Amino acid sequence: LASFHGDTNGLATIPVLTAVKNFAMKEASDRYMLFGMDANTYENSKDDQQGVTPFAQWYTSEKLNSCYGPTPNPKNYTTFHARTYLQPQLNKAIKYSEKDIKGDKNPKDFIVFWEKDYVIRSTTKDNTGSGVYTEGMVFPTLAFPSDHGITWTSLALKPAVTLGQPANLRRE
Repeated sequence: LASFHGDTNGLATIPVLTAVKNFAMKEASDRYMLFGMDANTYENSKDDQQGVTPFAQWYTSEKLNSCYGPTPNPKNYTTFHARTYLQPQLNKAIKYSEKDIKGDKNPKDFIVFWEKDYVIRSTTKDNTGSGVYTEGMVFPTLAFPSDHGITWTSLALKPAVTLGQPANLRRE
C-alpha cells in the first residue's frame, strides 16, 4: 500500500511510480500493490505538465492499470478549483465567470495496481462529502473542504494462473 502527493505539474509522478513499482517487484513480490496518488495529470497538458493520456500509456506499458482503466477519460475530472480574490495568492485569483476557462479542472487522482492482479468492479468519486460527485461544481466548499475529490474503487482479485500461485507472482 502506497500513496503519493505529486508535484504541481505532475512531472514526478512517473519517476515515483517507477521507484515504487521497482521496489514492489524486488522487495515485495509476494504482495499485492495498491498505490493511491494525486498524480497531478492534466487533460490538456503544457510542455511542463504531465498529460493524463501519456500517463495512462506509460502505466499500461508497465503492466499496470488504474481505477479508471487503461484509457482514462481525460474529462473525468477529480479537481475543479479556482482561487478567489479573498485568498492570499492574488496572482492566482480569477473571476467567477472565468472558472471554466482558467480554473484547475483536471483528472488528477488515481489508484494504481498491477493489471494482472485485479479486476475493476467500480470506481466512484465524491466532491460533496455525501458520496456524490457533482460535475461542474467548483470545490472546496464549506461542506467539502478539499480541492480534490475523493476517489475510491472496488477491486476483485483475478484468479491465479497456476494453482497455488498467488496472483501477484504472475508477472511477465
